[in-house]
Amino acid sequence: MTIATLPPARHRDRVRAWAEGAARFGGERRELWPAAAIVAATLVIYHLTLGSFVDYLRLETPLAYLPLLPLLSLGLALFVAHRHRHAPTVRDRHMDLIVSGPILLVAVALITVVPSVASTFYWTNRPDVLSMAFFVVGAVVLGYGVNWAWRLRAPLAFLLLMWPALYLHVMAGLMQSFTTATNNVLALFVHRLLGVTVVPIANDSPQLIVHPAHLAPVSISVGSACSGADSVLGFLLLGGALLTAMRGGISRKLLWIVAGLAVTFVANIVRITSIVALAGAGHADFAINTFHTWIGLILFAAVMLLMALLLRPFGLRLKGDVPANDTTPPAPRHRSPLRRGALFASVCGATALLALADHSLATYAAFDDGYGAPTVQAFGAAASAPPGFRVEANGTYPWARQYFGPNSTFTRYLVLGSSAQLTYADVVVTDDRGSLDAYNLQNCYLFHNYDIVTTDHVDLGSGVTGLLLNYSDPASRARWATVSWAWPITKDGRAYYERIVLTSNLDARGDADVSPSGGVHDFFLSLANMIQGSRNDPKAAAAYHSADQVLRAQANLLVGQAIHTARG
Repeated sequence: MTIATLPPARHRDRVRAWAEGAARFGGERRELWPAAAIVAATLVIYHLTLGSFVDYLRLETPLAYLPLLPLLSLGLALFVAHRHRHAPTVRDRHMDLIVSGPILLVAVALITVVPSVASTFYWTNRPDVLSMAFFVVGAVVLGYGVNWAWRLRAPLAFLLLMWPALYLHVMAGLMQSFTTATNNVLALFVHRLLGVTVVPIANDSPQLIVHPAHLAPVSISVGSACSGADSVLGFLLLGGALLTAMRGGISRKLLWIVAGLAVTFVANIVRITSIVALAGAGHADFAINTFHTWIGLILFAAVMLLMALLLRPFGLRLKGDVPANDTTPPAPRHRSPLRRGALFASVCGATALLALADHSLATYAAFDDGYGAPTVQAFGAAASAPPGFRVEANGTYPWARQYFGPNSTFTRYLVLGSSAQLTYADVVVTDDRGSLDAYNLQNCYLFHNYDIVTTDHVDLGSGVTGLLLNYSDPASRARWATVSWAWPITKDGRAYYERIVLTSNLDARGDADVSPSGGVHDFFLSLANMIQGSRNDPKAAAAYHSADQVLRAQANLLVGQAIHTARG
């Protein structure tokens, strides 16, 4: 019986290969630890920030696809890391500390100092999202160096593109123009193909009156969200992320983007036409509340799949690996167990403190007074009128269910009292609290391209804080003063959430024009809004002062009446 043995040389080669493989695996594993730590810390610290964006995925808003950007950024980062896996990096750790330190300090200030300064506009401008992007950039520089941060510039840029204020302040006019174009094309299609009556409305989207057989007419309004502006923005973001991984000329990429926008526009027309056709066939409730949501997602997925298949015909190819160079990678640093434990404890402690800071931002959300137990009843014509006042129902708007949920209502009331000022009370009641956050009042006005001239938080008594907001419509030159608040209510034995908006139109007696002047002046006023949360324009304050005082007094009485009725 003989025992086979390997020659000594071959045996040494196998042992050396095994040792090299184990060392390489250990090195790669060490390189992954900072990335895993960055992802975990971001999820823990910015849990409220990321959680608030989840509602956007299920709601009809032009910003519906922003929650996908963190996933896109992570996917692109993995792709870039794979391309550069053979390219070693020489680091200057002192430079990494110099660069990452200020970036991380800015990230911390945006969720600790800025909220107390920009309270009224904080949840609209969402500096917490900007803080998350800065935090990831600083952490990447600290963990992997400036060189790797530059390689990951595209994924990190998509985290910055998650900032909602970018679209509210810069793209609101573009979204409104897209809505107008969609409505104009849609009016031709539905009128000629389906016999739908198109009722134009000044300074607003037209009403489509559908006439089902043997049923009452159905009114459909196509706003900025359901016009497909979310699909266009989603295609630009997802398509742009896809193009960062492709090689090809700039002209080819631009041509691909233009083709995708055209296909998206056609898909939106098809989507809305199919909804109108279903409503005309007598299935209005199914068309608006169910089919409306799913057909949009299906068509958007189909558009993205089609454009992905068209990448090669447009001459676009996936980028290849970056070749290795002759630079010798630095040897990994070995820390003692004590130093590793101290570093781990420091990171965990800082993460916990920043997570608490992010969690405290809930009080700056649009729905910031709804954390108590519901005690008051829903706003109504009889029970809500204080002594000396009369509340009358003025109209209901069923189309609001597509925004605030199938169990929601949107009713307009007239509040009539001793003042000669006519006040409207727009009341939204819903069991979906996230919809009140996504469709907060400031976002609503900015989406309509209104000019918000003054904002302030005001005390309405009984522990209720209201938002005083004055704005003007550039199209009609009309000026409006509003005071709003939100709270939990009891309805049908369940907890609902109610937002009440008192609105008054300023009279046209020749008051001084307080609309922003535009250009550079308006740009700097917008910057002041982001930092300070209000526009302290003396002209605006003087022109709106009288209407504001009346609205605050009425709001105080309405809140007091609701609390008094709840306490019996």
